[in-house]
Amino acid sequence: MNKQRGFTLVKVLLLSTMAGVIVFGAMKETLVQERLSGNFQKSMNARFLSEKGIYDMAEQLRAKLVQEPWLTRDELVAVQEPLKGGGEIGDDLKYDVSAHAHPDYDDIIIIVSSGERYSGDSNDRIVAYYKFKPATKSPVNDSLIAGCMGVTLKGSGLIDSYDSSQGSYEETKGSNALITTGGNNAHVYLQGHSIIKGDVNSTGGVYLTGSSPIYGNVKANGNVEISSGGGVRVDGNVETLSDFIHRGGEISGYVRASGDATMEWGASIANLEGVDLDIKYGGSGTFPDGSDFYQDGIHYSAAKYNVDPGLIPLETYTPDSEQCDPAGIISNMGNVIGNSNAFLNYTIDANDYYTFTPTRVGYETRQGNSGKVSDSGVILATQQNVYTFDENAQRYQDVIENDSEEEYVFGMKSFSLSSNGNVTIQGGDVIFLVDGDFSITGGSSLTIKDDSSLTLFVTGKVELGGSGDVIVERHGLTSGGHATFSIYSNKSGEAISLSGDSDMYSVIYAPLATIDITGNGSIYGSILGSYINGQGNPDFHFDEALKTVVGGGSSGSGDSTSGIPTLTFDRWFYRLPESVKAEISE
Repeated sequence: MNKQRGFTLVKVLLLSTMAGVIVFGAMKETLVQERLSGNFQKSMNARFLSEKGIYDMAEQLRAKLVQEPWLTRDELVAVQEPLKGGGEIGDDLKYDVSAHAHPDYDDIIIIVSSGERYSGDSNDRIVAYYKFKPATKSPVNDSLIAGCMGVTLKGSGLIDSYDSSQGSYEETKGSNALITTGGNNAHVYLQGHSIIKGDVNSTGGVYLTGSSPIYGNVKANGNVEISSGGGVRVDGNVETLSDFIHRGGEISGYVRASGDATMEWGASIANLEGVDLDIKYGGSGTFPDGSDFYQDGIHYSAAKYNVDPGLIPLETYTPDSEQCDPAGIISNMGNVIGNSNAFLNYTIDANDYYTFTPTRVGYETRQGNSGKVSDSGVILATQQNVYTFDENAQRYQDVIENDSEEEYVFGMKSFSLSSNGNVTIQGGDVIFLVDGDFSITGGSSLTIKDDSSLTLFVTGKVELGGSGDVIVERHGLTSGGHATFSIYSNKSGEAISLSGDSDMYSVIYAPLATIDITGNGSIYGSILGSYINGQGNPDFHFDEALKTVVGGGSSGSGDSTSGIPTLTFDRWFYRLPESVKAEISE
């Protein structure tokens, strides 16, 4: 019988040792995996915090754009403070985020966000690029004559354009005048012999019943009718969504009509630019059998011309819409005028002389019926918020600092300047609030000094004429961005009359008013009303510098935009490019 010598025990011990090594190795691997998983979780938490910082900063920037939609990219970045957060989620969570303007691209905002967890044991950093698109503002004065419900011109003056920001009328005169209407069936009637150097866009019809030539294009939702006559009638193209009736004279461009087309002897289409077809019409066509009614040997009645041109209609508006009132005067006039119970009637009598500045009005000769006068002989202005000055502040010559968000204004129940009275506007931007009628007549004069302006808000009738003169020493915009002489009216019906024979620069804005023009002087600037009725023989000169004047200001409900500001994600990085990092302060 063999004795046991313990070899089995040795084998068991060896196997146990090997198993222990394997187990300890597995435990070590598990520990490493757990630590890696923990670090990964911490890193992800820091990453999520960085992302949250990006999102929070982007939302704050968007919220600021809602409050102040006219901010530029640089202004938006400048007013946004860095954000710190994360503590509301957990005590060991933190993010720091800041916004910067990209030094090389003017439409990029850089958002840099750092997230931390466990007191900095884990951190992550993200750089995000957001594309900034500013709000685009529609100009209040993009037309020389804008009649929301219609325009009638019976005179024989010159209608053209110039740019006061580039020089005088004689130096910069051009052919960019624009006559427009906006309401449904808002027609344009040209019944005189005005030479129109620019375009006519009508949401109704365009009726050339006089001999006025149009050196530009004609677009209409309604009929286009051209009366008998010779010479060039339209030195451009004609487009209408309705019928085209051409009784005489030449059209230098082409014709497109969605409805019927009728031409008579003496009418012709030159198509000087050589567009494929002289005419296209969607309805029936009626043309004489003469050489003027053929193109390349094919008569206009042929099927190749009888095709719908596929025109896009001009958009139509209601009289009280934002499009007819881009500056929002209808909704804002009440707030601008405010409480007018204390307003007095202002009458400048014979040979009286007054000087208005943005903070007070001085007078010479005698008091007249000019309201309450203090012992020092001045009438002080009051302060009132005027929304059109929110974006371009009122300028003062004798005020060192004005911390108020309100403007200095002169409130009046009515204003009458007549009988050789004289008023001078100087020292900055003067504002009249007239809760009644405003008139300048009878050999009197109102003079606006160089780089000063008068902005008139009036609820009653406006009469400028009867040998009363408005003398503007500098046309266009002041250095503060305001038109030299502006009239804002919310009155409807027969509200504004221009009957003088002297030249005048003005921006007339009266979206509910009928504006009667019976004088013979030259009118520089622009005119917007419900209906424009020109019966005199004035020249109209559109100041193209007014295209930079936008509606309302930052708080005006009438701001008209063709695009709201947007902030959209573009791309992200883990770190800034060195060229960018060197340019911004993080």
